[in-house]
Amino acid sequence: MLSTITLFLVYFYSLLLFILTLGVIKLHNCNKKQPYKDISVIVAARNEQNNISNLIESIINQDYPQDKYELIIIDDRSTDKTVQVVSSYHNDIIKLVSIPEKQTSNSSGQKTFPNGKKKALAKGIWTAKHDILAFTDADCLPHTTWLKEINNHFTDQTDFVAGYSPLFINNNNLFIKLKNFERITIFAVSAGSIGWNYGMTCTGRNIAYRKSLYNRSGGFEGIEQIPSGDDDLMLQKMTPWIRKMNFMFNKESFVKSYDKKNFKEQLDQETRRASKWKYYPLPIKIITALVFTYYLNLLYLLIQLVAGNISLSFFLAIIIAKIIAELVLIFTFLVRIKQVNYIVFFLLAELFYIPYFLFFAVKGSIGKYKWK
Repeated sequence: MLSTITLFLVYFYSLLLFILTLGVIKLHNCNKKQPYKDISVIVAARNEQNNISNLIESIINQDYPQDKYELIIIDDRSTDKTVQVVSSYHNDIIKLVSIPEKQTSNSSGQKTFPNGKKKALAKGIWTAKHDILAFTDADCLPHTTWLKEINNHFTDQTDFVAGYSPLFINNNNLFIKLKNFERITIFAVSAGSIGWNYGMTCTGRNIAYRKSLYNRSGGFEGIEQIPSGDDDLMLQKMTPWIRKMNFMFNKESFVKSYDKKNFKEQLDQETRRASKWKYYPLPIKIITALVFTYYLNLLYLLIQLVAGNISLSFFLAIIIAKIIAELVLIFTFLVRIKQVNYIVFFLLAELFYIPYFLFFAVKGSIGKYKWK
């Protein structure tokens, strides 16, 4: 019975990663220069006085015609000097807007703005005058050709584009490099699913989609009360209406972000990410539940090995199958983003990822977190 369950989970996991690998391979870089399209960049900012200047500078200095884009910064009820910092910039492309403290309704009586960060983003989307909407966070630094890359990836049929977002590495920090590797695994899954035009996950630090798609899919309606999920939950919600998705692999499309400064913030961040599982569509719930079961089974097999109930050769065969499937997916993605040097962290990450994944899967389901 144990062997049957184990083999089923191994086949499932290996097949899943093989399909995702093919998805990464299927995607094409859009290096062909296209006519400049109008783009609205939307950033929700709350108490970001220390970061917002860097973000603004990176946007207004984009290698993109300033008459073809706008930067909308939504002040999400900041209590620091975020508004003063933004207001100090006298540039026609910058629009500073504030969100209402109370729920706002439109003329037909329907709710226009949800709660939390989505409330700010919904106001920004409503304010945007262009169809292509590009999103990042206030503590990020997009590459100077970020908008150009987004522009080149939006064909007439494209509705959604995602990209890679690594952490800044200071002083050759091993911990940050390992966190970047963990992010790489998530982005590999994101790109792999996007390759099949099925959105499983993404990050709001580097995504773009059409305003018409947002409206066609009902905006944040249905997920408006969830504190986070303006990125992955929104992608999952929009997927049935998306004609074509794409993923940006070029380094010119990268959006770097700062790491959380203390352990509590990092713990809250990972818990918040995991807490969204219960809101995922059923197919993604089933896939992630099976992955969770697979990881639990591996820990159980380790216990059985120590107890002498299974052979070392059987256990090693299962582990080797896991390593091969993961290595192929991650290496393929690293090749696409030209960051192959990160493969040196693969085996080290293998030691920590299963307990890490299981811990936050459980904590995200039952634990609480703080989010500004």
